Amino acid sequence: MLALLLLGGCGGGTNSGSGEAKPGNQAAAGCPAQYPDPAHSLYVLPWAAGKTVRTGLANCSSSFHSAGRPDQFAFDFDFDEGSPFVAARGGRVKTVVNTEPSSGGGGSTGNYVVIEHGDGTSGLYLHSPRGGIVVQEGETVAQGQVLGVTGRSGYAGYPHLHFMVVQGEAIYPYVGVPVSFRNADPPDRVLRSYQSYRALAY
Repeated sequence: MLALLLLGGCGGGTNSGSGEAKPGNQAAAGCPAQYPDPAHSLYVLPWAAGKTVRTGLANCSSSFHSAGRPDQFAFDFDFDEGSPFVAARGGRVKTVVNTEPSSGGGGSTGNYVVIEHGDGTSGLYLHSPRGGIVVQEGETVAQGQVLGVTGRSGYAGYPHLHFMVVQGEAIYPYVGVPVSFRNADPPDRVLRSYQSYRALAY
């Protein structure tokens, strides 16, 4: 099992916090990075086409997502509990943790899945309920394939999906990668905190 980070920053609820990126900005406020053009992004939003989901904390926003922290490029997506989430990019299932308590427990990450993309990056999907990950280690998954359902395990004060991409090993303190999503509506280069996004067909 991978030793992932101590999250903690996912425990907050929804508000209109500061640190929001403006539509079309090259980088989120305070983030030391350039983001890919969404039209050419390798990633799609981690939910089914046609569905709308609101962000919680986005990149370089606050708490454990603050600039300079390992999770500065993470997103919290505020799903209803038990909602399916999908692979933002295809790859191989590296790690599945599926036995932690559905609420709290399991350290910071709770139940999660790590998808290796084959280019040195991996996608991390955190906070599922016990038994909520439906793929197996070693399995190859396609972009848009259901990986599991959302919950509040680990340091998650409310149901959401904590998603991020890392370069190299998914071991804390890992190196986050800034990503954009080619099917987000509105088509912000950097997803903003506390904004609703519809997943377009791709």
